[in-house]
Amino acid sequence: MQEVPEPRELTEIEIMETINAFRKAALNAIEAGADGVEIHGANGYLIHQFLGENSNVRSDEFGGSIKKRARFAIEVAKAVVDEIGADKTGFRISPMNLLGGVNEGQQGEELYRYLVGELNKLNLAYLHIMHVDREHLLKDIRGIWGNTLIVNRPSRPVDQISLDIDNGLADLSSVGVLALANPNLVEKLKNNMPLNDPNPQTFYINKGEEGYTDYPKMNE
Repeated sequence: MQEVPEPRELTEIEIMETINAFRKAALNAIEAGADGVEIHGANGYLIHQFLGENSNVRSDEFGGSIKKRARFAIEVAKAVVDEIGADKTGFRISPMNLLGGVNEGQQGEELYRYLVGELNKLNLAYLHIMHVDREHLLKDIRGIWGNTLIVNRPSRPVDQISLDIDNGLADLSSVGVLALANPNLVEKLKNNMPLNDPNPQTFYINKGEEGYTDYPKMNE
């Protein structure tokens, strides 16, 4: 962990500049050869902070009510869609997960129902949910969202990866840690081969091959 500066409230001009930065980043990704982009509205990052009741204490058009707290996320999505197209744009959320200390508050479920409904109007390629609780909210989102829904359940047992798909709650199931620790994960799952145990101490750090390129492959 690194020292971080005390955050400050963005000015409205900076908000517009940041929305345009998302737009430009999406275009850069496509021009670099990516098939599409996923807008990260989850896990305690900036868009998620605008959704949080405790992290967003603004009193202007980007804070306060549910609609105002969701505005930044929606404006970013609209800008990206305008730049690269809805068919190349996904959006990720992590409802009520308290990631990064962000707490959406007592109106959190209502906020996500509203946000998902507004994003659904944009006809995005998919919605990606990091889901750990509140099954009724997931069912509500499934009912609101009209396109592909991807559900990620952290620490889910391998034999339950397809459970949400089987139950009609998801179209796709994403994995995170399993993919970090297992080269050729899909082939391993297809062949019922044992998976490597992940080493969280090596995640996303730059200290050589350990935890990066040294996990055993299928035939090792």
